[in-house]
Amino acid sequence: MEVKVTDAMLAQLRALRQQPKFLNLPGQPAAEERRRLEPLINDLLDRLLTGIEANPQKSWVLSQMNPTVAAFYLEDTEARDPCVDYLEQTLVILGIPGADGAFQKYLIFF
Repeated sequence: MEVKVTDAMLAQLRALRQQPKFLNLPGQPAAEERRRLEPLINDLLDRLLTGIEANPQKSWVLSQMNPTVAAFYLEDTEARDPCVDYLEQTLVILGIPGADGAFQKYLIFF
């Protein structure tokens, strides 16, 4: 599937990149989880912003997401769920309807 890259799409990715993330994590380890996970999501967004225009394909986007998923899939549910939410939000911005089971090996279904 080809991704039709637009200026508005890139602006939305940049806005998501600039947002503070994981602000609602519960419990004592929340600050450490945020320090660890926010750069993980931001690195993904940086890769997408840098490469999406040259690689406007769903397969490329999913390949960029794969190492991110590999890095967070063993997190506890309170930390993992927001990570999945950020990935889903990114797919929506890019107009990609879903991951088509690309991350099932990690037992993350969306």
